[in-house]
Amino acid sequence: MKLIERSGHVELIHKNGNWILLRDLGFSPVQTVVAATAACSAYVYEGILKKQNIRFRLISIDAEYEINENLETHPISLIHVHFVLNVDEADQEKAIKNLRLIAKNCPVAQSLNPLIEISETVSFSDREVGSD
Repeated sequence: MKLIERSGHVELIHKNGNWILLRDLGFSPVQTVVAATAACSAYVYEGILKKQNIRFRLISIDAEYEINENLETHPISLIHVHFVLNVDEADQEKAIKNLRLIAKNCPVAQSLNPLIEISETVSFSDREVGSD
């Protein structure tokens, strides 16, 4: 990975277009940590569901975070990831139980300060699995 400073902001170089790492122009570094955690969690969760032979379609991922205003550097204190899935009703309980496996199998989550609370939830779409 290569980062450059350009006109008062940092950019992460990528062949398909640079990522601007400044909140007003792109995403802040903190937002990219949260996004990386949510994306990694989604990939891990999808892998777990596939291994369990649970048919699903990932509809959306929402990530929220809190920072600790009491510390001078305002570090992340909480990351919450919410998944919306299409899953057959018979498999929904298994999908919920499998949430507990995400954080311990996500390399991004495992790389973060253990003081950061990470949680995951799931809700289910009414649409039938496999429908558009």
